[in-house]
Amino acid sequence: MRKILIFIIAFMFIIGCKEKDEQKSNLKEITFVLDWVPNTNHTGLFVAKEKGYFKELGIKVNIVQPAEDSAAKIVAAKRAEFGIHFQPNLVKYLNKGADIIAVAAILQHNTMGIMSLRKDDIKKPSDLNGLRFSTWDDKIDDAIIKHIVGDDIKFIPGESTDAVTALKMNLFDYIMAFYGWDYMNSKLKNVETNFFFLRDFEPKFDYYSPVIIANKTFLKENPKLAKKILSAIKKGYEFAAKNHKEAADIFIKNAPETDKNLIYLSQEFISTQYLDENGKFGYIDKKRWDDFYNWLYENKLIDKKMKSGEGMNNDYLEY
Repeated sequence: MRKILIFIIAFMFIIGCKEKDEQKSNLKEITFVLDWVPNTNHTGLFVAKEKGYFKELGIKVNIVQPAEDSAAKIVAAKRAEFGIHFQPNLVKYLNKGADIIAVAAILQHNTMGIMSLRKDDIKKPSDLNGLRFSTWDDKIDDAIIKHIVGDDIKFIPGESTDAVTALKMNLFDYIMAFYGWDYMNSKLKNVETNFFFLRDFEPKFDYYSPVIIANKTFLKENPKLAKKILSAIKKGYEFAAKNHKEAADIFIKNAPETDKNLIYLSQEFISTQYLDENGKFGYIDKKRWDDFYNWLYENKLIDKKMKSGEGMNNDYLEY
């Protein structure tokens, strides 16, 4: 009788393992490519994965970093279904007819700005005119700086990944930076800095940075699946918006190589930026989207005028 009981238990264990393996194999697998190394713009993705929001919808999401190609190129080539990019950088792909579109805003307002070391004679961006600006040789970024700062700019080519250290080393006088990452890093390192939000000096610069992009063919062929994926992502960011400490813990677990202190500090701020005034995640305001692209056209930074709403679509987000 004892042997029979052991056999039944072993048989049930094998069946249970088989069912779990079958469930795993039945998961629909997709790839989500980040724009850069993991940072707190990505926290909602890791939360959705860690909390099982994807899995409960029958989806397995592989979150990867880009190699040499940008996320836009990778998604356009259908080497990933979803990715992260930025509205200003997206336009050159849209003008070439790339098979991509923005389907959700990660942050509801542009947190990019101009950062410099704090000095008594620098009270506003125009006070930086005549000083050295660290440029990525991007014509849109450079035009934005000229519009806000002035025409007497000394462009210093460089690709600094640590703006605070570079400023302290006097490699340049100011740089375009992210408040939730670079400015928080300056606070962490006790370096006094000025930070001027772009949107405060030109409302049209409240563009979307970053956004979730998707392959248009994938969306057309898999609309229900796309909506499921975005619903899980939305749930992840909603959780992160309301639970910044736990969200930071989850991020650190998934990206242990990052600076923990910076993650906690950054997450506390970024969590306030995920949702709009109505508590919604992801919604892209068409007028704001158009205003920025119209500014690019009016300033001859793109050759053709964009159609209203071109390059964005809110239809795959459900509330």
